[in-house]
Amino acid sequence: MKKEILIITSDNLGLKKEQFDYPSLEIIKCPVYINGKEYRESDHEYTANWLIEKYLKENIVAKSSSILQGDLIDIIEKNKDKYSLVIHVLMSHGVSAATTLVAENVKKIYRDVIPILNIDTRQTSLGIGLVLLKIIEIIKQHDHIDDILRLADEAIRNTYSVFVMHDLNYLFKSGRIGKARALMGSVLRIIPLVGISGEDKEGLVVPIGKARTFMQANDKIIEFIHNKMLEKSVVKVQYIVNSLGYGDNLDAVSDLSNKIKESVPYEKMITGQPHLVEAVYYGPKSYSISINI
Repeated sequence: MKKEILIITSDNLGLKKEQFDYPSLEIIKCPVYINGKEYRESDHEYTANWLIEKYLKENIVAKSSSILQGDLIDIIEKNKDKYSLVIHVLMSHGVSAATTLVAENVKKIYRDVIPILNIDTRQTSLGIGLVLLKIIEIIKQHDHIDDILRLADEAIRNTYSVFVMHDLNYLFKSGRIGKARALMGSVLRIIPLVGISGEDKEGLVVPIGKARTFMQANDKIIEFIHNKMLEKSVVKVQYIVNSLGYGDNLDAVSDLSNKIKESVPYEKMITGQPHLVEAVYYGPKSYSISINI
């Protein structure tokens, strides 16, 4: 008998719920804190663009939290009798060890109630969304846990993300990088590119290049994709998920999209937008892309 599977993830995945062809999907909204007050994303008020405007107009520091254990338990309590398996799709433990800890604690709490698979995507933002798209494809064809884990790991190892950051100070203020690295970008007036690779078992965000203009940054992204295709000996990328950013750097986003269409063979392309929690770290004019090879 085919397993009835519930998927749980959080909203730092760069895509909207309606972009996933899977009805049994629960998305937890991550808390965002500004001056000690908690916010959760809402469609008409607390959005990524709302936070970007606050960054530009006010001297604020925003931080986010891992998912709250109570939120995760509430979802499992509501669904534990409806499903035979829960798959929890997580952001990289190298980015948020606290999220992994919460997930493992809840798995232990429910070990005699319902099986839970915690899948570390070794990604953040769009990369999580891309791995989730692949996992949905997998569970539509397989229901054995071993097959799901094996194929999910394969998808994770072949997923890569690149983030174009106009200002590293937002990563610094939110506690993701040190002050020295943040200052480097400002002093040198460069546009940093950082990335995260599913091949990296630590799942860390690392510098992968720098550029003087956004157009140069886009050229480096195209070069990065071509190099990965050569490494993997493939002639076509399976998935490309690109971000529109915050609507404040449309020329750069459009340039990247055009360059992809001109020079990167691919099977599927999906366009996403960042959520409130993602805007905490990336700041104005930033955008990103994830690929699965």
